[in-house]
Amino acid sequence: MNNDNDSGKRVIIAVIISIVILFAYPYFLKWISPPKPPAASSGEKPQAQVPAQANASVSVNTVHSKGAPVKSPVQVKEVFSTVETPLWKAVFTNKGGAVRSWELKKFASTLEPGAVPINLSASVMTIGSMDTSVRQADISEDIVFDPSSSEITLAGAETKELVFTGTTAAGLRVEKRYRFDAGAYLANVQLTFENPTKKEIVATAVTTLNADKAGKDATGYHSGPLAYAKDKVLRANEKDPDESGIGAPKWLGMEDKYFLAAIIPAPDTTANWKTHVATDARAVTAFELPISVAPGTVATVNYGIFMGPKEYDLLLSKKNGLEGAIEFGMFAFLAKPSLVVLNFFKRYLVNYGLAIVLFTVILKVVFYPLTKHSLTSMRDMQKIQPQLAYLKEKHKDNKERLNKEMMELYKRYKINPVGGCLPMVLQIPVFIALYEVLYVAIELRHAPLGLWIHDLSSKDPYYITPLVMGATMFIQQKMTPTTADPTQAKIMMFMPIVFTFMFLKFPAGLVIYWLINNLLSIAQQYWIQRTPSKVLS
Repeated sequence: MNNDNDSGKRVIIAVIISIVILFAYPYFLKWISPPKPPAASSGEKPQAQVPAQANASVSVNTVHSKGAPVKSPVQVKEVFSTVETPLWKAVFTNKGGAVRSWELKKFASTLEPGAVPINLSASVMTIGSMDTSVRQADISEDIVFDPSSSEITLAGAETKELVFTGTTAAGLRVEKRYRFDAGAYLANVQLTFENPTKKEIVATAVTTLNADKAGKDATGYHSGPLAYAKDKVLRANEKDPDESGIGAPKWLGMEDKYFLAAIIPAPDTTANWKTHVATDARAVTAFELPISVAPGTVATVNYGIFMGPKEYDLLLSKKNGLEGAIEFGMFAFLAKPSLVVLNFFKRYLVNYGLAIVLFTVILKVVFYPLTKHSLTSMRDMQKIQPQLAYLKEKHKDNKERLNKEMMELYKRYKINPVGGCLPMVLQIPVFIALYEVLYVAIELRHAPLGLWIHDLSSKDPYYITPLVMGATMFIQQKMTPTTADPTQAKIMMFMPIVFTFMFLKFPAGLVIYWLINNLLSIAQQYWIQRTPSKVLS
């Protein structure tokens, strides 16, 4: 095999492998490490039901962490408090002031009529998360609080509070005060510790989030504990189960692909934190506040909680790094502005499907100079094939002379032998970034295009767009200058088939992007082929 064929084949195979890896790696990861049966995809897990009764019997335990005797369970009355805003509806329990249910009213679990809202207490964390306990002398004590209200409703620009008060066995009075805004997914929490005794009380207040899943979901995205600390987002899983630190992180919590439950400490808070994955079905995030309260004094700590969707603009507006919870991938610096542009287009268009179409058109216009250079180089290379064949036959026994003659031929006609592939390779990061956006952005979850496509984040239910996309690839291939190497020709012949099968289960938004990209490429290719070659004229 001559050097020209070898180099050309290597370039084409490299491009093909890059593209296949780009679009197939989530499914490859799923194949080599399938999700465990207990885990469910975001939004599809059965939602936890809030008990209808106002009160229930609950066992409260005092647990010694070093094996000391455990006190017998004490039966107490569990009391529920409901808080409802236009955005969400939450149910709190007096046990630890914890969250028993947190429904996001604007996000349905499925597209089925009458589908229940997403419940973060089922999809992201477990019932009883956000509970606060007090650990003293290695004994962790659950606090049974008295709530200030059983039902709170907010509307408009209202701000209201739900206050839990209780006392530990050591006499420490604890107040957990939630402050809610009607139009926000962010709430403020204030913990107040009052010591009415005659002795100093040294303890640790611990607020935890628990989850029954940890690791990657079916599409390769993380579920479970995470924290923004040490200047980066740290995600815990079975392979890397523990992260911890001294000093408050920017935030810590639980996540799935689309939703986040997070604790946001104040910047000057003295705290310890940890994320831990015991198994793929049991994980915890803990926020620990050391407190020292002298007799007759009060100590106060403030932090925020976020319970909502991973909407990029929303998280970015909080200015505390919450947007880092969105997994944009290795080309995040391109994915983030791409999502911003899509959101901008959506404001003026009917839906995200049309926004994707417009964005694709703009990308093709921006990359047109590179595309033109690529197609022109391929056409010119095709035209000098007779000269190349003559040189290869003439110098078949002298590779050094052959390479020299070929370079002189390229120079004479001002042809770059890799000019046809290099511009396409330069566009791959943009394609990867947009791929990540279309896969992970909650803005496209359940977002319709119209006609038969009701969810751009799910596959085309009738496989119409993938099949049409495959047909456009076949047409585009027929318009592309053919290669003299039969191996390369066979590889290219099967690409439309391979891509069609790959795209059958891809999100409809991604397929639409690729389909429109192909149609525009066909138009550009037709126009360029009708333009006379200035190099060879």
